[in-house]
Amino acid sequence: MNDQNEKLTEKLTIELHDNFSKDNFKRCLELAHEYVQVVSYAMGMTFNGKDEFENFFIGFKQAFPDLKVEHWNIIASGNKVAVEFSATGIHTGPLHTPEGVIPPSGKKVTINVAEFLEWENGKLRKLTNYQDSFSLMKQIGA
Repeated sequence: MNDQNEKLTEKLTIELHDNFSKDNFKRCLELAHEYVQVVSYAMGMTFNGKDEFENFFIGFKQAFPDLKVEHWNIIASGNKVAVEFSATGIHTGPLHTPEGVIPPSGKKVTINVAEFLEWENGKLRKLTNYQDSFSLMKQIGA
């Protein structure tokens, strides 16, 4: 049973990121628990509930509309998944940060990310996001 659960949570994680890459935000929201929580250490922020979850990922897509995720490593254990990936895109929109808005630079960036996801009954319950924001800021000239 545990192997099946691990395969399911790995599949759901890949599906979430694939739909994010393809701008299928409706499906991303369908995969989220009503009380999903996102902890973004790079932004120093926590997002609670589906509306704030949507704001979290839409914010990245507004700044990098063509942002695509490419997985490097995925490890599933029960209902938890650890995933390491890069996200590549061009900075063509405003990037909202806790320190203010960074205008578009037109530069292509690659962001290295590690995420830890917790799934509950096929829905994303918690996502903890770590990303190399120093490298991102350097790439866009901020």
